[in-house]
Order: sequence, then structure tokens, then C-alpha cells
Amino acid sequence: MFFVSCEEPELGLETQPGGDSANLLRELNLKVEAATEREDSVKTDELSLNLLGAYNDPLLGKIRSSIYMQLRPAVSNIDLGVNPTADSIVLVLPYRSYYGDLSKLNGLQRFRAFRVREMMYKDSSYFSSDTLERDLIPLGSTTYLTPSILDSVSVAGRKEAPQLRIKLDQSLANEFISNPEDLVNADVFTAFLNGIYLDADTRNPNDEQGAILDFNLIGGARIDLFYKNDVNDSLKTSFIVNESSARYTRFKHVYKPEVTSSLGSFEAGKQKLFIHNMGGLRTKLQIPDLMNWKAGRNILIHQALMTISVDANSLGKYAPNPQLNIVLKDEEGNLIISPDLSVNSTSYSGGVYNSTTKEYSFNIARYLQSRLNGVITDEYFYIQPSGTGISSYRVVLNGTEAISGSMKFEILYQILPN
Repeated sequence: MFFVSCEEPELGLETQPGGDSANLLRELNLKVEAATEREDSVKTDELSLNLLGAYNDPLLGKIRSSIYMQLRPAVSNIDLGVNPTADSIVLVLPYRSYYGDLSKLNGLQRFRAFRVREMMYKDSSYFSSDTLERDLIPLGSTTYLTPSILDSVSVAGRKEAPQLRIKLDQSLANEFISNPEDLVNADVFTAFLNGIYLDADTRNPNDEQGAILDFNLIGGARIDLFYKNDVNDSLKTSFIVNESSARYTRFKHVYKPEVTSSLGSFEAGKQKLFIHNMGGLRTKLQIPDLMNWKAGRNILIHQALMTISVDANSLGKYAPNPQLNIVLKDEEGNLIISPDLSVNSTSYSGGVYNSTTKEYSFNIARYLQSRLNGVITDEYFYIQPSGTGISSYRVVLNGTEAISGSMKFEILYQILPN
């Protein structure tokens, strides 16, 4: 997202000492319309985190995330010694955190690793809907397991940080041993092993099963080759994901009919609105009577506070987004941040979840002033989840006319001479 390119509007309260609101007019009756819409595919290459896992959301549907990643030799000029023989080969992903359910039975899911058969490039752009050619038969698979993200594991008698371990097929280990010339540097190795694709699935389709895990791949993701030679019978060499490795996350969502039937509907948006990270869902809004309300007057906006409450029935094990942002679209349909967000202070722009009131509040004063001044002409603005490519939060908001707590919109303003 890029900064909106427009003139900074003049605003009232932020230019007055102490934010004096005496003698301001208050508008509470401007109608806001809202609807859920799908996010576009998002760019997910070389992000700080990658998501892997599967869960069945009781409100949204089936949520899946997979990873494409490229590995490189941990050291240059690997020398396997005389008469090397492969013992085993293991893919390792150190755990970081998760979203969903990791209780003993509900957390069960299976992870699989496939060989990618297409070159990956660090300087290419990869989006959350992109796929690469890969083998159909996995190189390795776990049983259905519940990830244990807090328990250390024992590897060759040594304790290591909690990690997902997928034992890969012995044929790959033998291939490594048989082709030592392909292990000497990153260029030849990535041509030999283009990459690894990882996916996950839950044991059954029941609601509230599974979780999405997030990994810092450059913080320890690797393939460990265990082998022996004529000199030593307990050797290991590693192939790692580092800053030079191409990597990206792919998302797949199969939303429930309640969600898909609400897409683009301002009528459905009167009751519920859905927001989902992972290139999923956002909320589209408009204030249809804004320009009629202006009615030729010279209006100076001091504050425009939009407060939206969370559907209490949607909470529980699925935490709501910590931060939501107001964004706009440019003429090409690309997302740009709103003038309010450009202040670069959540104390001004808002959007932080209040766990006490279970609400989000947004100040859209600069956006409204820009609309009134004709600097921004698009009548729509959007509530976009923060960190959509690197986290898996979701939240269900009460709609604009929800009985359990409808959207509140208050404008403080004054009328200046024309």
C-alpha cells in the first residue's frame, strides 16, 4: 500500500490548542453502508513470516495455507568424504506461534512436503494465489499430529527448540549422496533441487479443527542430511532457507455459504461484516449522503469517529485482529492508505481492538475533509486487516444496523464563511 497522493486537508481540532471542541456542531445521523468483499491476491514473497496449516473455522469455512521455499547449502564446497552413505534426511521447521486450536484432538493435522519442479527466483514476485509445478507424490509426510509448539525435541541426544520434523524419502537422501557436485554452491544446488512445497490438511472436516502456524523460515528452516563415510559414522550437513532464498505463501479459502452470499451486499452488511487475513476478506464502506449533507457549505471537520463493535458470538478461541486499517483504492484499483493513516499514529487514526469494549474506533476526519474538498472523489473506503500476508486473524463485525450493537458514526465540525 502506498500513501495517497493528495493535498493535506486543513483540520480543526488538531490545529487548536488542547483540541478545544467548544461551539462545534455534531452530526450523528449520516448513514453509513457497508458490505463484505474478497481481498485481492496479496504479494507474499520474502515476507518476515510464512504461514502453514489448515483449520475449519466455524463461521468462515475451510482455511488453508501452504509454503513454497528454496533451500541453499549452509556452507560452500560440501565434502561428504570417502564412500559416503546416506542414513536419513529430515525437513525441519522451528515453531513460532499459531492461530486456531492446538488442543490434543482438535489440533490434529497432517503436513506433507513435495518436490518443486520449477525454478524459483528471489527477484520474482509471487502472490498468494500462485502455484508452481511440483511432484504429485510427496517426498515425506507426517502422521496426523497436534503440533507441540512449546515442547523441545531430542535430536541425536541433544535438545532442540520446538519444531516440526518431516522425514523425507530415502531416495532423496541417496540422490544427494550420489550427486556431490550438485551440493557445492547455491547456484548448482537450486538447479538440482528447485524447492520444497509444504501443505497441510485436517483429520476431518468438523468445525473448530486445526490451526494455522507461522514460521520464520530464515530463523532455522532447513533440510538435514544425516550420513556416514569411511572415517565417521555420525555426520550431518544442512541446506537452509536464508535471506537469499526465494519463498512465498499460498492461501486457499473455501468460505461457507453465509459468507459467500454476503459478498458485495450492503443489505447483508446491515447485520454482519467479515474480515479475514491471508488475502481473505475486507469491508467496503460508503457514506452515500455525504455530498448532499455538505449542501454548498464550507465545512471544516474536527473529528469523525466511526465505532464498530465485534459480534460477541464470534469470539472464543479465535482472537480478533489486533489492528485494522482504513484504506482507499487508486484509479487502477491498488490499495493506498487513507490520509488519516498517513499521520502514522494509531492514537490519531485508531483501528486498535479494544478488548474491554470489544470495539474498533477509527478517526476518518482527513478522509472526509478530502472528500468534501474534492481531493478524493471515490465514494468508497475500506477496512483492511493489518498484516494480511503474515497472520491469520479474522473478526466478525456487527453490521450498520445490527440489533446487538450497530455501527456508530459521529462528526464534530464547524461551518466557515464561504
